[in-house]
Amino acid sequence: MPWRPDLSAHCVQGHRGARALAPENTIASMRAAIDAGATGIELDVRLTADGQVVVWHDPTVQAEKCLMTGPDYTDARVADLTLAQLRTIDLGSRTLPAYPLQRPAPGEHIATLAEVFHACADHPELWWTVEVKVDPTDPAEVATREQLVEGTIAAIEAAGVGERSFVHSFDWAVLDRSRELAPHLLRSALAVVGQTFAPGSVWLGSVDYADHDGDLATAAYAVGAQALSPHYLSCDAGLVTRAHALGLAVLPWTVNEDADIRAVLAAGVDAFVTDDPARAVALISS
Repeated sequence: MPWRPDLSAHCVQGHRGARALAPENTIASMRAAIDAGATGIELDVRLTADGQVVVWHDPTVQAEKCLMTGPDYTDARVADLTLAQLRTIDLGSRTLPAYPLQRPAPGEHIATLAEVFHACADHPELWWTVEVKVDPTDPAEVATREQLVEGTIAAIEAAGVGERSFVHSFDWAVLDRSRELAPHLLRSALAVVGQTFAPGSVWLGSVDYADHDGDLATAAYAVGAQALSPHYLSCDAGLVTRAHALGLAVLPWTVNEDADIRAVLAAGVDAFVTDDPARAVALISS
């Protein structure tokens, strides 16, 4: 059987840190994931106006997640703000009603990817799944794709976590470029069947959907990924078997309910991403 990354010791990966427990993508959320027993962390990276790789999911500054302590940047694009401007926003004081277990972390500010790695360096066992946020339908994001990929790779290598990290993206052009720049780094192909993985999709980089007869596993293999990361609802035993036969690990997202966790584990996945790693760890332990 072809080699695939061994994620058996990194089965539970906290989504945006531990979104169910602390405000997402903050250092407090990363530490909450570690405290909850996660052995891997998934996070998102974007580029600021001054070229800094920061950990944040949304293309804009959203009022429900952000408390302004200086100028009001509500709805501003992250890509249009400098790191210094973004640092004026408190990301830890507001919690989301959808996550009643979230605990605030007042004073948390946007962190660079390098700062997150440094803040968690006391846990050298952690696996990092770094989602590079590029929307290939947005010309502004396409224009800075190269810079974001380069900055992400530089941060991974400077932190010495290259052997336990995935460059992870829905935009498979990111994976193409990562393979060219740093072929030794592992890559993970994110996909939503019927949306990003669909006929005529612009999300597939060098891959042509028509060449794969609807098979997500062979498409991910063709783009040079070492892991396939589908939405959990499209992750079944057949997909896992096909992926494993090609040497791909399978890492579905975002799996929160007990029944869904049991289902993906029964399908044979290598690991999964969850908002509540404490709940997932407890379920697996039981």
